[in-house]
Amino acid sequence: MFSRELASHGRAFVNYQALSQVEVKDMTIDGFPAKLFFNPARVRSVMADVSPEALQKRACFLCPDGVEEHQLTHNWDSPTGHTYYIRVNPFPIFSPHFTVSSSVHERQELLPHLESMLHLAKELPEMTIFYNGPMCGASAPDHMHFQAVPRHSLPIEDHFSTNYANAILVQEVDLQTHLAAVKKVLAIGTIPEEASQTGSLTAGASHAEEYEPRWNIVSWYTPSPNGDSVESCSMVQNSVELSAENTTLHHSTQHYTTLHNGMFHTVIFFRKESRPQCFFAPEEERILFSPATVEMGGIGIVANRESFDRLTPSKLRNIISEVADEIV
Repeated sequence: MFSRELASHGRAFVNYQALSQVEVKDMTIDGFPAKLFFNPARVRSVMADVSPEALQKRACFLCPDGVEEHQLTHNWDSPTGHTYYIRVNPFPIFSPHFTVSSSVHERQELLPHLESMLHLAKELPEMTIFYNGPMCGASAPDHMHFQAVPRHSLPIEDHFSTNYANAILVQEVDLQTHLAAVKKVLAIGTIPEEASQTGSLTAGASHAEEYEPRWNIVSWYTPSPNGDSVESCSMVQNSVELSAENTTLHHSTQHYTTLHNGMFHTVIFFRKESRPQCFFAPEEERILFSPATVEMGGIGIVANRESFDRLTPSKLRNIISEVADEIV
């Protein structure tokens, strides 16, 4: 599908060719290896206007009537009963880069589709699946979608640390057990059902006009390397103590044994701001940086030269701290 679409020489072909020209800065932030990409083709996403007024004025580019001429579609039927359209992302960060959108035009909302996200991760173990919340980097918050990129594209996949006060790593062997554990973590910021239906937040949530807490999610699946072998592993995480009454967060190192199966991994980033103050600063100080899951995971994307030159490791660290919501 990927090679066939690029062979049509449409927009995707041009933008994937341009990836070879992307400038990269390697950075180290508190011991964490990060990268900054200067990718002018991503300006549409970085500068996306996701206000209700703007969304009403434009056609949905994830619906069948809104896709570009050369875009191919693969229908994926999730075991949950939902159907999704898998397409090549014509504005890529990585190669390949896919969007996985609901076949129904429905708002960007994680919980009804979280199980499908995990099934997709298991079906595509060579890919990492991520979700941008409607106010956390999604350029189409009016149409439910995930994105899929090659494994190990995001530094967070290989360098998770308990130093991240705004992220939790959940790892489980069984899909349903993993799903329950992730939902328990998400419940830290979950909006009560009655508030979600009215579009308002209660119970201490700070963005009263929003229907979903602000979060970015990354999931991937690691198959067992030897089929029926026993794999001994260690896991360092901001872990979660689950009980019927409470969800307690704490740092821990856990040693476990995986029998006959692979492992589901999900990183949850909690957010308090959609964009940093520097995005709205005077022109001579402005940095057009709009953090989404990729940025929270260690890959910063900017689409103009001035922002690329102005961003330093310390500024990037401050931006992530500004938009992140600490959980400990």
